[in-house]
This record gives sequence, C-alpha cells and structure tokens, in this order.
Amino acid sequence: MKQKLQHYFNLLRGQSKPQQYVCINCGSPVQELYKRISSTVLKITECEKCNHPADKYIEFEVLIILIDLVLLSKPAYRHILYNSDCKNLWKIGIILVLLEAYCLWTEAFSRFTNVRYRSDHADPFLAEKGFYVSLAHIFIGTILLYLFLYLFTRILHRVDVGHDTGKPYPMALLHGVVLASIGKFFFIPIIIWKQNTSDPGMAIHISLVVAYFVISLTQIHSVISGCTRTRSAVIVLLAFIVKTYFLTEISAFLNSLM
Repeated sequence: MKQKLQHYFNLLRGQSKPQQYVCINCGSPVQELYKRISSTVLKITECEKCNHPADKYIEFEVLIILIDLVLLSKPAYRHILYNSDCKNLWKIGIILVLLEAYCLWTEAFSRFTNVRYRSDHADPFLAEKGFYVSLAHIFIGTILLYLFLYLFTRILHRVDVGHDTGKPYPMALLHGVVLASIGKFFFIPIIIWKQNTSDPGMAIHISLVVAYFVISLTQIHSVISGCTRTRSAVIVLLAFIVKTYFLTEISAFLNSLM
C-alpha cells in the first residue's frame, strides 16, 4: 500500500515520466541518448527504428553543430530543438529583434520595404522614439509570423503534430522560429558597409538573407510538424506573405506615432 501511494505521488510530481528525446535521423522518440558503460565510457544509444546512433551530436563540438545549422541540416535542428537545452534561445531572439530594429531604424531596409521610422528632426528624443517604433514593428512581425504558422499548420496539416516528441508543438514552433532567425545575423554587413554599398547591391543582400530565412524556416517547420518539405514550404510562404500584408497595414498606424 505504501509503495502504491509513493508511486501515485511520484506521478503527481512528474518524477516517473522520463525525459523524452528524439532520433536526429528519423525523428522517432527515444528514451535516452546514451548508456553509461563505466565512469569514463559512454555509448550512444541506437534508434530502434532506423538502427542509427540516436544523436551523434552529443560528442561533437559546438562549432561543428553550428556549421551544420548554417547548412540547414535537419539532424542538427532536431538536436537543438529536442535533445538539448533551449533556454538560451530567447536571448538570441532578443538580440535578433534588436538587430533588425536597428537596421530598420537606420533606414537600411527603407528602400526595400518602403517603411521609414527615422525622424529628420534634430531632437534626440524623436530619433530615439523612432528606434522604439522600429522595435515594435519587428516584434509584431515576429509574433504575426508565429501565429500564422501555427494557424495554417493546424488548417493544412490535420495530424496531431508534436504529440510524441516530449515537447508541446506551440513551444517547439516558437523555438523553431527563433532558430531559423539566426540567419538574420547576415544583416550585420549591411550595417557595417551601408555607406559603401549601392542600392541594388543592398537589395540583393537583403533578398538573399530573407530567402535563406524562409528556406531555414521551411526545414525547421518540416522537422517540427512532420510535414513534407513541399507542404512546409507552402505553409511557410503563405504565413510569410500574410504576415507581410498585415504588417504593412500596421506600419501605417506606427507611422502615425512618429
């Protein structure tokens, strides 16, 4: 009787439910990533479905994982999203939002997006106000993209996504949007060499970074939702277009605040 009560209290505390991981090759759930043979020897667990090592990245250096992320590797995305700690992703997300807001505020995107928040007034307060409006613009755009991705996935992909991965789909999707945005660090050269770049060259640079972001988000969406790449591409492009339309309408209101 005492053991049954102890088991019941463990269930309430969530202690009896082990951490859920996934195989980075096929996406199947696995209970553990490695087995401890001795105090100094670890053996990577093999996936029962594909018979490959469940997660080879647990032995790799961070730099190698980062290179595979840049190369849009699905196994690298699965490792980051499901088999590692994502607590620091929100810090990266904040940095990226500030970076995009700064680019928008300094008019690096003005000729490409036809959106301008920088004030010509000499008052420093008005100039700083333009940065905060730019920050609101980028933040709202990120939230809209996330919401439309979630909505269109539920509409166009009726399978119960994320139910066997150990992480709720909304949280995995949020982490995925932040992870896909890492490619926006390529906007930094625009800030550095903006004065020495022609308008067509800057437009090409921005277009390539946006295209890379969309492709990266398509790969991540396919990993998280289990969709094919084609369906994920349709959902991502649809969400991106609708987000751009609504954000254009919202920018008129933000301009009125200037």
